[in-house]
Amino acid sequence: MQKLHVGIIVLMILVASIISNPNTGLPSVSGEAFASQWQETEPMRVIIQSTSDWGRILFDDLNGTNTNGIRIKSVLSNGWYTGKYVDYTLDVGRKIPWQDQAYNQTIIRHDDLMSFYKGLGDFRYSEVYADVVFELDLSMPQVYVWLMSGGNGTTTFEITNLQNGGTIWRDIIVGNGVTQQVRRVMSPQPFFRPGRSESVVVVAWLSVAMTIIIFLNFPILELVVARIKEHRHHGSKRNRK
Repeated sequence: MQKLHVGIIVLMILVASIISNPNTGLPSVSGEAFASQWQETEPMRVIIQSTSDWGRILFDDLNGTNTNGIRIKSVLSNGWYTGKYVDYTLDVGRKIPWQDQAYNQTIIRHDDLMSFYKGLGDFRYSEVYADVVFELDLSMPQVYVWLMSGGNGTTTFEITNLQNGGTIWRDIIVGNGVTQQVRRVMSPQPFFRPGRSESVVVVAWLSVAMTIIIFLNFPILELVVARIKEHRHHGSKRNRK
């Protein structure tokens, strides 16, 4: 019974270790012990649907240092679903320059972003997309992006998983005639799905745990001792004969 208790304790420890860090199946370590923990995502599709004259989503902080916990690693493709006219522009990438207003001054910032521009007062419906690979800082419980738009239109921002089409995140800005700039917070966990490698690790840990329990509760020593005693007993009988 004591061995059974030990086995159960071992199993509980291993399961707790797996749960504490589902991305690797290994025990997690306090975030204070490490700095940033950037991890690459699967390909994602960013979609912007808008009747505003321009819109932008920053996967960066306003200083271009990605302290917000999400950044663009690479751009796979981009384009217009609908509503493309000759003078419309679409920009997607890392550290792209853009103009911002601060203290009545124009500042040129450089950020990871996706933006479109149709022209002032142009509220025709347009829909653009970009397929990108992100990196997220898993040491942060939450990350954030900046959403921006101008004019009186409505702009919808959406991130989906390119492989299964599942929606990761979605938000809307309704224009009020002036430039809007809002910060939106999200969890990094929906960007990651449990993969085959993580499943193999979990199965391996549980297999080790079950083996330990079986070993601790299987009377190996008792069987060995019984075999030895039986062998000696038969030997002593043959000697008496």
